[in-house]
Amino acid sequence: MRGTEEKGIREGKRGWLEAGRLLGEGMALYFTLRWGGVSPPPFASLNLSLSDGDHPRNVMENRARVAQRLGVELRDVVFMRQVHGTRVCRVFRGGRHRERVVPAADGLFTTRPGLVLAALTADCVPLALGFPFPRGVAMLHAGWRGTINDIAGAALRRLRAMGVSPEEVRAVMGPAIGPCCYAVDEGRALLFVEKYGEESGVVSGDGVSRVDLFRANRINLLRAGLREENIHQVGGCTCCDGDFFSFRREGVTGRQGAFVLLLPGERR
Repeated sequence: MRGTEEKGIREGKRGWLEAGRLLGEGMALYFTLRWGGVSPPPFASLNLSLSDGDHPRNVMENRARVAQRLGVELRDVVFMRQVHGTRVCRVFRGGRHRERVVPAADGLFTTRPGLVLAALTADCVPLALGFPFPRGVAMLHAGWRGTINDIAGAALRRLRAMGVSPEEVRAVMGPAIGPCCYAVDEGRALLFVEKYGEESGVVSGDGVSRVDLFRANRINLLRAGLREENIHQVGGCTCCDGDFFSFRREGVTGRQGAFVLLLPGERR
């Protein structure tokens, strides 16, 4: 299994990674690959983004296919208009007739069973959270800006305010660009060194600075109070693996999705 820390992560034939058991009982978590949709190149084929040049008709068909595989109505899926910030919103409902889009947000959380929270990525880190009391889930979009500005910490502050204990939260980071491919300029590297320290391993390289977004988000989660054993990573590097969309590798490309939900019938 590509870049997967845990045994038991299931991969569809050409569809997605399933990692819900890492979040906890009664929770589902899926990371789509780029295959199984109707979009033509350079968006081939399960592109889920409406903002990158693909025809909206293709994207809506792709989203409908994902909803069908999840066993939900498309109106129960909640997307974000992602802006690389740290705004995290609580969600109580889906859309009336089609999927819902929360404006200017990079994080969502809910305690409502059957409501699907989504993030779209093509190198950024999709980060799912599961918590047992009050029972709920969250989905975060952590690019380099969201990471260095600590969207994970922002989410945990919101959850603490509603009585969630960070020690009980589980986190799963999905497919994203790895330090093998994420070379950055000196200025960006310095920002990460200043935040995490030279010995953290977030920035490495001899002559070329490379940033490890997985390690940086893990540090953010630990600082927010999560236990090390409750933090997981699945899916590997999107830039290395052609089964994923990658902005760094392709430039013009589509977006895969990360989807988390409480399974229907579970107590809030």
